[in-house]
Amino acid sequence: MEKTNDEKISTGKIFTIAIPLILQQLSLQMQVWVDRAMLGHVDSKYFSAVGNALVPFYAVVAIINAICRGTTILIAQNIGAKNISKSKDYAECSFIGNSIFPLMAFLFFFFASGFLFKLMGVHSPILEYSASYIKILSFTLLILGIVSTSASVMQGIGITKMIMVAGIISNILNIIIDWVLIYGKFGFPQMNIEGAALASTISNFATAPIMVIYVFLSKNIPFKIHIKKVFYLRWSLYKNVLKIGIPSGLEYMLWNVGSLIVISFLNRLDIMAAGIFTLIFSIETFPLFLYMGFANAALTLVGHKTGEEKHGQALNAGFRCLCFSIIICAFIAALYLLFPKGILGIFTNDKSLIIFSAPFLMFVCITMFPKSINNVIGLGIRGMGDTRWMLYGQILGTVLVITLSYVLIFIANLGLWGIFIALLVDETVRGFINLLRFWKGREFFFLKPFEKIVFKND
Repeated sequence: MEKTNDEKISTGKIFTIAIPLILQQLSLQMQVWVDRAMLGHVDSKYFSAVGNALVPFYAVVAIINAICRGTTILIAQNIGAKNISKSKDYAECSFIGNSIFPLMAFLFFFFASGFLFKLMGVHSPILEYSASYIKILSFTLLILGIVSTSASVMQGIGITKMIMVAGIISNILNIIIDWVLIYGKFGFPQMNIEGAALASTISNFATAPIMVIYVFLSKNIPFKIHIKKVFYLRWSLYKNVLKIGIPSGLEYMLWNVGSLIVISFLNRLDIMAAGIFTLIFSIETFPLFLYMGFANAALTLVGHKTGEEKHGQALNAGFRCLCFSIIICAFIAALYLLFPKGILGIFTNDKSLIIFSAPFLMFVCITMFPKSINNVIGLGIRGMGDTRWMLYGQILGTVLVITLSYVLIFIANLGLWGIFIALLVDETVRGFINLLRFWKGREFFFLKPFEKIVFKND
């Protein structure tokens, strides 16, 4: 019997996609946590060094993954429309196309990282630590294109278990190699921050073949990818990937540009201010890496139902995924409010740093709720194929965060509190607008004049 347009998406289907992605994202976050926890007990200055290095690095990774999301959306929509051959074509053309930008990023980080950190306002010895860390870590960009494309193909189909397996194996390897190289075990020299970067690079290279081989050989993939075709860029197809992916890439670029500017503000305040912010930010992202599993489930399921032209089920999938993300945020917020100093103590034994950071950690318990709406509903909007809307919202958000942060930090003299307040305002405003956008679509009444301008060519 054919499903009706308003039939609910089963919880089992949502969890089948979301849980493996949650575990995979958690394992990736664990790599950062392990690096910081081990380095933090060697020298607290490494907090600022790793924080300054990871902001631009993850900005690039986010842009690459966002562009690859164009592959996910097109495959998901064509799977929903039962157009398997078209899904295969998009998968094949994406491997080489999605690898061009990572190669360019590698060259930039390897040869110009010192210049970048000077622009960010980083000073010695943090600058040298950051540059050394990111030069080694940048080698992972050489394989990021094919790994992200493999993940995009699997997610577009709705198969996510192998993504989880690769992430868990990579995390286990990273912990072991971190311990050996950071502290100098088994005859290896004590490499400190360089050891942490090398451990992450080695673990990522070791697990990349798992993802790629699965996509090419698994019987669970509904189409056969031909190796020869992945080396040929079919522009007529790949331009559709870019048409959807580039707005998402620009969106993440703007978000990270805003973060870089804010980090430069913090470096003007105090040598440890950026380290404290990135420490809090990394802990704040723990619930993000949990509910992003449901956000990506929303992307896949909304994409499938959009391809099937079942709008009611697409909305149902997005809102149900949002409900699960809110539950996660409530649970994590309770933990942060009850045990702020204990959680911070995992990453550093500097008691003054823990005492100073605890109030900020408690404050972000509020921010994580509108942030979850932005991420889950935002991916639902993208699943419908509408990536430009999220770009327009991020333009507004970046201007808002930079302007409000500057005013609150330097004019209102709120220091670190200024950036956290600015982020809360930004996430709340955009979360409300995106929620109405997903629900009401282009009938969102007070944006109709704006819609006629920006979507006049649709």
